[in-house]
Amino acid sequence: MQHATVSALACLLTLVALVAAGPAAAQPKGGFEKAPVLAGSELAPAALLKGPLHTVAEPVTLEGFFGRFVIESKFGKFSVAGVNMLAVRVNELQAIETLQEVQRSQAFQDSLARAASAPIQLVQSVVTNPIGTVENVGQGLGSVLGRIGFLARSSAQSVADSSGSAPAPVAGLPPAPAGETMPSAFTGDPFGYNKARRDWARQLNIDPYTSNPVLRPLLDNASAASFAGSFAINTAIGAVSMGANLVVGFDTDVRDAVWNQPAVDLARQNESRLLAMGVSGRNTRDFLRNRWFTPSLQTALVVALGKMDGIAGVESVILVASQVQGESNVRFLIESVRMLGQYSGKESRLAKLRMSGIVPVGIADDGTLVIAAAVDYAWWDKAAAEFARRKDLKAKRRVLLVAGIASERAKQEFAKAGWTLHTGLRP
Repeated sequence: MQHATVSALACLLTLVALVAAGPAAAQPKGGFEKAPVLAGSELAPAALLKGPLHTVAEPVTLEGFFGRFVIESKFGKFSVAGVNMLAVRVNELQAIETLQEVQRSQAFQDSLARAASAPIQLVQSVVTNPIGTVENVGQGLGSVLGRIGFLARSSAQSVADSSGSAPAPVAGLPPAPAGETMPSAFTGDPFGYNKARRDWARQLNIDPYTSNPVLRPLLDNASAASFAGSFAINTAIGAVSMGANLVVGFDTDVRDAVWNQPAVDLARQNESRLLAMGVSGRNTRDFLRNRWFTPSLQTALVVALGKMDGIAGVESVILVASQVQGESNVRFLIESVRMLGQYSGKESRLAKLRMSGIVPVGIADDGTLVIAAAVDYAWWDKAAAEFARRKDLKAKRRVLLVAGIASERAKQEFAKAGWTLHTGLRP
């Protein structure tokens, strides 16, 4: 179903090596490992590889430094890049089955039919009685006016920004992988029409802004039937219990915010947080306009940055984030930033962030250079060797954080080159 590729990330460690401009080190000759073909169990937990609704095809090939997982299910095949996206899609299978069963019922079909004739009445309702709409009961007119004001200001700023000079393009950013399509816009919702969508998502333990091509239309219909057709969610299903989190790799703060707040409120909150971190208004606005960062993904990055306790250099991350294309690339950036946050909290406090293409780099108080790469498997190839020996990455101490695992050869060669390699760090 989803035929994403990560060919653009195949040279990820080469992108890491662009931390500072400068000539590349001389290319080492020969002795490189070839991209391996691995058993799925070497990369992912057993529950993600086989379950009552799916199996993952074996063996798993490596594209770049990511596993290419083909999920075979009763709902079709999903081809995803990386363990992170594998977990997201596996987590969504139960929701697909549940929604398909619910939507076969006559009660649901009747509600969906009522919803089709409801838009005019709904528009009249929110114009004449905005405070009485489902999202705003108990919140007051101030919440509605605040949302409308934010959207109006954002629209005006968009026009003004479009007539001014745009920030220079960030070098080294990979394009959106093939098969990944731009998400829909969700923030233009001052009256909170998406509450039903978020209620369904909470009940199903999924992301309301999922890109899943099978789940998304089912969730659209369910939301319409409930919001405009009065279909009762709680009487249709019980809470779906899953082994994975709502949005894999996201913490409780993000989960609760995404389920409980309208997308427009998330955008307002994320704007305030970034401005408080010292990010410029223009870069903040460009980031909020990047539709590849859905409300969930946007919030996840802002929360991850906020947890690094006043770290300098957040501007550099948001500048890159405003230009990143593709969900796989967005998730790579978020997961890598979270890895740096974990290192800063447990090992050595990071004082500053900077970016190398799509890869975040932390500088500790003692001068240690810490690079985070949310890849599944690192092996010793030409790109890894060039990165390990770059003269512009010299530091008193150098640390490379890898989300997944590394080959024994890679561990040995990185150690010889003076790097401390930490693996198995997926948040």
